[in-house]
Amino acid sequence: MPGHTGELARRPVRAPDYAAENEALVALARAQAGSRSDLLRAIADTALSLCSAGSAGISLIEQEQGKQVFRWLAVSGLCAGLQGKITAWDECPCGTTLQAGTAQLFVEPQARFPCLSFPGICVPEGVVVPVNVAGRNLGAIWVMSHRDDCRFDLEDVRLLSNLAVFAGSSLTIVGARDLSEESERRQNEFIAMLAHELRNPMAPIDSAIGAAKRLCADNQRATSVLDVAHRQMRHLRTLVDDLLDAARLQHGKLAIKLGDTSLNDITFDALSAIRHHIEARKHKLTVTGLDDKVLVRADHVRLSQVLGNLLSNAAKYTAVGGDIRLNVSLEASGSPDGVSDSVLVEIQDNGIGIERAAQQQVFELFAQGARGAARADGGLGIGLAVAKRMVELHGGEIRLHSDGPGRGTTVRLRLPIARSIADTHITQQAKASSETKRARLLVADDNRDALEALGVFLELEGYEVATSDNGADALRLISEYHPTVALIDIGMPVMDGFEVARAVRLDQRLNDVMLVALTGYAAESDKSRALAAGFDYHLTKPLSLDKLEYILSNRCEGTLGGMV
Repeated sequence: MPGHTGELARRPVRAPDYAAENEALVALARAQAGSRSDLLRAIADTALSLCSAGSAGISLIEQEQGKQVFRWLAVSGLCAGLQGKITAWDECPCGTTLQAGTAQLFVEPQARFPCLSFPGICVPEGVVVPVNVAGRNLGAIWVMSHRDDCRFDLEDVRLLSNLAVFAGSSLTIVGARDLSEESERRQNEFIAMLAHELRNPMAPIDSAIGAAKRLCADNQRATSVLDVAHRQMRHLRTLVDDLLDAARLQHGKLAIKLGDTSLNDITFDALSAIRHHIEARKHKLTVTGLDDKVLVRADHVRLSQVLGNLLSNAAKYTAVGGDIRLNVSLEASGSPDGVSDSVLVEIQDNGIGIERAAQQQVFELFAQGARGAARADGGLGIGLAVAKRMVELHGGEIRLHSDGPGRGTTVRLRLPIARSIADTHITQQAKASSETKRARLLVADDNRDALEALGVFLELEGYEVATSDNGADALRLISEYHPTVALIDIGMPVMDGFEVARAVRLDQRLNDVMLVALTGYAAESDKSRALAAGFDYHLTKPLSLDKLEYILSNRCEGTLGGMV
């Protein structure tokens, strides 16, 4: 049986207060940026205020044991303590209202609906309005009076109807946002776990390839085949790193670690990483502007990644036998002494070029242009977006230009990172590198294949190596063997890498042991947790020999701490 809606037409209607209504709606619009529960509470508070009610709230439809029920998700006023209450469909005024499809006035509703019988609280009347979106009922918004002199009229119905429209739209928007955020969270968790799971088998394969190359050094055919495997493993690692960088970029978590370094060395590392692309396609590569040492304040690893990505793109999209040029020049700051503070890096190719319309999107995440024959060498459409952010974190800018298809591409990086300091740091680093091969290493990993392959590889590289397949044994060996560097896997059973690190740091006799976390987990939070536990560095699997030598060089210099 419907409510006493006809009675509303016989009651005097108060004048609308549009100013108060507009102010309330503006506040509600802002509330959409918050959580769903805060939004619902704001709507209930607004209904209570605009209708001068004793209680107000929103009840939404839920499924419980296969039946539709109403849950009081937001309640304001005298009945606020009943938030979370559940009422059955046929025992609630909301059910009657939704069946009627229009606003309903209920007089003395407690006599008809036992669910409204609250100890010490009377309800002379109430108004309920459906919350409906695109023909689908979501629930209802309602107000109740708790005094005989509090009566509702058509103005209250109008206000509640407007709030119901707003509530339906807002719930749809906030629901879509929350679903998107949850989906993105799950996606990022999946990407992180995928990267970890891929790194675990990659690590022993990479070490085994490195060891095999050493063992087969006199067999040219074998080393040639192993070179192919090594290149493809490096490409796979790049793809895994790109996946994680994409997740970091979307959440603004890409970071750099600045230090004094040499642009010459950064460029050499970048060229080393992509040289196989150049050689495979018989490109002519010309490097100019690096005859003298160019000192910079930069993140060596990340800037090398940027240059490597740009050079790799040039190689992919330049025909066999094409030309690629890399030029470095210093730009004066305008100071009286003419000291340079900016570096201009230009990478130019005579490859397939880029259409003008596509040049605006190349730095967007997952953007991929037409590739033609180069498609098989394509990546994930992540590298340029990451490169742009890395350049920006260095305080610089990156620009790309092409005169069109078939007319090549030029990429310019302008970086305010040049240094005018003496070359003492670089000299020390070069001196220290000669001492790294005398280092004693300990490797701990519960993955037996990874442990054996990495141990053999490091021994063939000239290191003295001890190994352990569990945390407790690793802690014992660190105390007895006293290694220069201990490479500790994080995810070991019984005693994980964090526990090992904390135990080592409690023993003052082991203060000079450098602890390096070697793991498949590469999130910024994982790195922070590793450093907090006492690790000096955090490396991701598979182990990069270049990064290990970089860490050992820093140890020889006496500079500890960081993430590479």
